[in-house]
Amino acid sequence: MRNNKGFSFVESLAAASILLMVITTLVPLSSLLFSERISMQQKQTIHNELHHELQPFVWEEDPSLPHTLSKTIKETEAFFQFTTENDLVKGCVTWENASKRTDQFCLYGYPEK
Repeated sequence: MRNNKGFSFVESLAAASILLMVITTLVPLSSLLFSERISMQQKQTIHNELHHELQPFVWEEDPSLPHTLSKTIKETEAFFQFTTENDLVKGCVTWENASKRTDQFCLYGYPEK
């Protein structure tokens, strides 16, 4: 043990630096994954709501289009817009996701004749 000349200190320093590097990589990555998981859950919920809101415009004989509405879905403000495009009913929803980015999704439906 007398001829080590700091070997155990260098070994401990290397282990600590590897541990610090792993921690500084995993913490931001797990935060990003958590944020993206919430964004995907919001997206799925809002897509389902758009499908639900589009149904009356598809099944009515003479829908009153264009139509817009705003709705809060699980603490997220979503803006719906329904229009006609060619022979289709177009429904779009816009919202700000958990990553503070604006997302938009559109669905089309054939109106009942």
